[in-house]
Amino acid sequence: MNYKELAFSYFRGDIPGEDERVLNAWMKEDDRNAAQLREWEKEWLGSESDSQADQWARMLGRIAVRQTVEEGEMRLDRPSPRRWSAIAAIAAALAVVAGLFFLLPRPQATQLYAMEAPAGEKCRVALPDNSIVWLNSGSKLSFEDSYNRKERTVTLVGEGYFDVAPDADRPFTVRCGDVSVLVKGTRFNVSAYPEDRYVMTSVVEGHVVFSDGTARLDLYKGQSAHYDLLAGRFSRSLENPDDVCAWTESRFVYDNINLVELADKLSRTYAVQFHFNTPDYLDYKFNISLRNNETLSDVLSALERIIPVKTRIEGDNVYVDKK
Repeated sequence: MNYKELAFSYFRGDIPGEDERVLNAWMKEDDRNAAQLREWEKEWLGSESDSQADQWARMLGRIAVRQTVEEGEMRLDRPSPRRWSAIAAIAAALAVVAGLFFLLPRPQATQLYAMEAPAGEKCRVALPDNSIVWLNSGSKLSFEDSYNRKERTVTLVGEGYFDVAPDADRPFTVRCGDVSVLVKGTRFNVSAYPEDRYVMTSVVEGHVVFSDGTARLDLYKGQSAHYDLLAGRFSRSLENPDDVCAWTESRFVYDNINLVELADKLSRTYAVQFHFNTPDYLDYKFNISLRNNETLSDVLSALERIIPVKTRIEGDNVYVDKK
């Protein structure tokens, strides 16, 4: 078996799954094999023309996408060629779930790893400490390579559902601009899309501290809070824990939502743009609950039974008219 050839194929990102498992098993057999792999990795990097930092990031991205998809650590609801190009461009965060990662040399400079769920899709991310994060459509999660040394800090743009591995010695923090959520082993949801006025967090299990640096709220199971970015203040509410993570299971459960708010959520979920041809019912509050992996047409049909509007889909656009 030519392990060097397998190693170079691995670094290029075109190794077949079976060959990768053979290489990984060989590496684990002996520390000398792992050391040899590091030498081959240096040789491969030296043979490339771009900077080592760029090669490193690109290589980790390929490892991340391939291994996490094969091992089931990342799952997207609607795979598409567009998704693969987007993931390949920014993926590196998931490389830390691969055992090989810890044996490869790290660059001296701080590295920032990021993962993104493109519009219309969502994905499941495994972090180095075995914490799991679901990213909703159009969301990004990033962290530095120092993650899980003394602390665990991630930055979220968009929406994420977190199932955090308990570790009292390494606090887990989600940063969303000037607002943060501090936890020590819990399950919770955070929504912080840049176009939204509010940062929201809801606790499914455990305890989180929601803070803007000066004020803070302690939240427990079944409690939610909104932070008004314009007013700079918190408000608290109660929420059914089962509904908090509904979107991770392709369920729609929204209470007291208006048409504009629902359109924003549907735009992200299905990668469409809404156009309102009537001002009627935009602020009308209603409840909607769908639980069977509905298509966009299914959701719009349900909406038409709740509000006297009619809708039509044309490509990536949804038009809403008065019925």
